[in-house]
This record gives sequence, structure tokens and C-alpha cells, in this order.
Amino acid sequence: MRKIPFVLHGFGTIAKTHIVALRTLPVIKRLPFVPVLDTLVTRRPDLHKEQASAMGFEHITDSLEEAVNRESVVAVSVCTPNALHPDSIRTAGEAGKALYCEKPIADNYSESVQAAAGFPKQLTAQVALMFRYHPAVQRTTELLRQESIGQILQCKISYLRSGYLDQERPFSWRVSSELSGGGAITDIGVHALDLICHWFGDLSHIDGTTETFVNERKVEPGSERKVAIKVDDWAAINYETVTGVRGMVEVSRIAWGSDAFSVQIVGTRGSIIMDLEKDTYPQVQLLRGALSHFPEPAGLKLLPDAKATMGVFVDSHFAALHHFMHRIVGNDEFQGLAPTLGDALRVEKYVDQVRKKE
Repeated sequence: MRKIPFVLHGFGTIAKTHIVALRTLPVIKRLPFVPVLDTLVTRRPDLHKEQASAMGFEHITDSLEEAVNRESVVAVSVCTPNALHPDSIRTAGEAGKALYCEKPIADNYSESVQAAAGFPKQLTAQVALMFRYHPAVQRTTELLRQESIGQILQCKISYLRSGYLDQERPFSWRVSSELSGGGAITDIGVHALDLICHWFGDLSHIDGTTETFVNERKVEPGSERKVAIKVDDWAAINYETVTGVRGMVEVSRIAWGSDAFSVQIVGTRGSIIMDLEKDTYPQVQLLRGALSHFPEPAGLKLLPDAKATMGVFVDSHFAALHHFMHRIVGNDEFQGLAPTLGDALRVEKYVDQVRKKE
């Protein structure tokens, strides 16, 4: 069995989601390879040493250069704030390591272009636009391929989160324009736009608006000192694809009590509706007749089995990292599914076009 030793760069919530997926993979799946938690890179190794060891990491350091120069390491998972991604990508590429990078590639489009261009083409690279692996999304992709609802006319996506409505929530890197580069449109808008492009291709037109409603936050809990917030809480986008599909995207991080990732696709013979927060199957409504059966795409094999589910969000991360490792060992039967650096650049370009109209 081939071992695939990982460096995890970062130790926040999303890094821990990656760790859960990697640790769980050999428990759930019988595979010819196994991920190994080799090295954790964090700003505070002394603080996290015991926890990292309990998770299975063999080493812990504050130096990515030290970590990637370990001969055993094969892949780097980048989970740091957005503005720090380019340095991590360059370091991984120079060391000849495969790259799994959280979205976006960088905190702004021009930096993303440079970072992607500098990463060696011969190395495996993937971006964590993991909703492509969501079971309802995979089933929808196949339904669209089969033209089950006819010619597609319209697609509306609404991705609503709620945590940033609370004005007592203190400042963090996610609301820092210097570290994140953007708010709701950068954080979750890229997921919605990637699904649109994955299903329907490039956009011929995009415009929209962004708004910052909570414009200051406390620097830390209990402090009276506040800092100005410049990143958006909400965005609305209108688009048209080169194939003529038209629609809207709404993203929010202040939709208190309304958390959902709803998708509505309308075709000439019916519609597909789903909420990716909870649905594993899309709902198909046909003008005439009924769907005889749901397709079972090959990519569903990348997900945990029904009895081993960790929830659709973690399951989708699990499947994305599972696919990444298949690609590393050269056994990729799921062509067109993996989100590449080029795919990420495409949606980041569209985000940039909307933000320039602010």
C-alpha cells in the first residue's frame, strides 16, 4: 500500500476539516494508498504540539520550508488566510510537492494569476471547490448531461450564511481586506460561480453589486477598540453564459436564520431544485411524466458510504481529497471533476469583475 504523506499548512477550522477527511479515509475506504499526516505547520507549534500528536502528526513546525523539504512528503494542503496562499504555493512547487489549496488562490485576482502560473505544470494541483463532489451536485451534473429537463434556460443560486450579522463577533482574518481580499463574494460566491461554470461553461456577461452592512468590529472579545470593515457582507450577481443560460447569484454572510445553499435550474421540460445544506438528491419536476430513475455517477464512489456519512459538507471535502490522491497516484477515472487552478482562476476573474464595479 502506497503512503501519501501530507503537510498541513494552517490549523484553523478548515484545516481541521481536511484532517478529519484524511484521517477518516482509510477507515471508510479500502484503497491502494493511504494518507499520512506527516507534518503540521502552524504559527504556534508549542501550543498545538500535544493535539497535533494525538491527531497522528509525526512532526510539527512553524516553517513550511522545513516541512516540504522532508523527503517523505508528497503533498501540501494549504489552509492559511488567503493572502498567504501564494507563498505557500510557491514553496510547495519549488519543493516538487503536489498541491491541495483552499480557495481562493490568493486575496486578489492578479496575485492568483501569478501564483497559478508559477506552479509547475507537471505536479498535481487541486483547489478546494469541493461542492462539485456533493452528491446532489454530481447527480445534477449527470441529469444535465442527459438533458433530463431539456434545454437549460435559467439557474438561480442563493448561498446564505449567517454568522457575521452579530456585530459583537470580533475582527478576524476573514473580515480583513488585507488577508482575505473580500467578504461573502470571495468566501462563498466562488462556490456558486464554480457550479455555474462547471454545469454550463464560461460566462459571456456578469455584473452585480456588493454591500458592507456591518462596517466595524471589535478588535477582540471584550475590547472597546474597533476597526473598520471594508469587505462585503452580501452580494448580488446577474450573469449569462456563452450557451445562453441566464440567472442570478445571491451570497450573504448575514442571513440570520436563513442558512441555505439553494439551487434552482429551469429547463424547457422542467426544473431541478435542491438545498445543498441538506439534500443529497435534487428534486426534479417535469412538465410531463416523471423521472424514471436517478443517475448514479461514478464520482459518487469518492464519497463516504451512506452509513458512514459525516454530513454533506465534510463528505464533500472527503471526496475532493480522495480524488486528489487518486490523481497523485495516476489513477483518475473521474475526468473533468477535479477543480484545477485554471478553474479557480476563472471564477476569481468573475468575482474581480463584479468587485471592480463597487
